[in-house]
Amino acid sequence: MKNVVEKKREKKVVFVCIGTPRIVGDSLGPLVGDMLRARGVHAYVYGTTRRPITALNLHGYRKMLETYHRGDTIVAIDATMGALEDVGTIKISENGLRPAGAFRKNAGRLGDIGIMAIVGERDGDMLFQLKTTDAEFVRSLASDVSELLLSVGY
Repeated sequence: MKNVVEKKREKKVVFVCIGTPRIVGDSLGPLVGDMLRARGVHAYVYGTTRRPITALNLHGYRKMLETYHRGDTIVAIDATMGALEDVGTIKISENGLRPAGAFRKNAGRLGDIGIMAIVGERDGDMLFQLKTTDAEFVRSLASDVSELLLSVGY
């Protein structure tokens, strides 16, 4: 993670925390946004529990990022589903991420760096899994993501 960030350190950093607090398993992004703001991170933070970034407003945020943050380093953060053995892990991508990937929606890639926290297994009724995920588990994973970002100097 540190190497990826160091390459792009000369640019402003923008955290885009995706998800909705209305669905426990999908609340990771907004929780990370809240935690980063509470810690006074030295970066732009979009997506909190009070102002979430969801599938309904993602297009507007994309336009805003293109207009006001062209050339900045965009770090997209989202919850995702994965293999059972990966639940509870954090994955980092140097190519951003695809929001709504758990539902196979083609939202396109977002960000220069993607941070995906795996909150459940990609099997069966994923919406049901997201709705019934343990809130403390998601909060703990959000805390881990926040600490990871703060540990690299934000």
